[in-house]
Amino acid sequence: MDQSPSFAPNLETVNRSRRDVPFARIESYYRERYRRLDQSGEGCYRLTGLGAWAASVPEHVYFFFQRFGLEHRQLIIDLGSGDGLVACIAGLFTRSVGIEIDRWLCHEARHAISTLGLGERVAVVCGDYLTQQIRLADCLYIYPDKPLNELENLLSGWQGVLLVAGPHFPLHFCEPVQKLTSGRDELVVYRMRETDRRS
Repeated sequence: MDQSPSFAPNLETVNRSRRDVPFARIESYYRERYRRLDQSGEGCYRLTGLGAWAASVPEHVYFFFQRFGLEHRQLIIDLGSGDGLVACIAGLFTRSVGIEIDRWLCHEARHAISTLGLGERVAVVCGDYLTQQIRLADCLYIYPDKPLNELENLLSGWQGVLLVAGPHFPLHFCEPVQKLTSGRDELVVYRMRETDRRS
């Protein structure tokens, strides 16, 4: 007996489309937030106690996480998470924590998480990420504004992956395993070099 061909949906395509609607809500929320900041004269840039925050492009972050396959990770920590945009988008794929030193940005991130209904998957810690237990995550994300020497030293022997967005100084103890581009933005995926992972 002839059987009809199977038209079972591709699971990856189904999961992606399920994320598109909540992503659109996140993108809309932050687009409005940035419009208000621009109108007020504050803009989407702020100096913090440890560096600087600048707004990311939501569509690029979403694209990077899709292409990287973030849903296969258990926990991502956004180091210097600013107003929570990246942590919120990451929460569509896996559990996500943002760590930010600036109290106003932490407040803004927590407000976004609450408004967007992401509290079960996304959290924010107000503090210096170098003093937190970031090695508990199997994935770290950072958009650095200075060399990452201290972070690399802290990660010696760590088994996870480090996602570095934007232009940055070369890393010494990590090796690049993937490079993604979207518009003018770039994301490089690093792993600790084999010798450092065994230490």
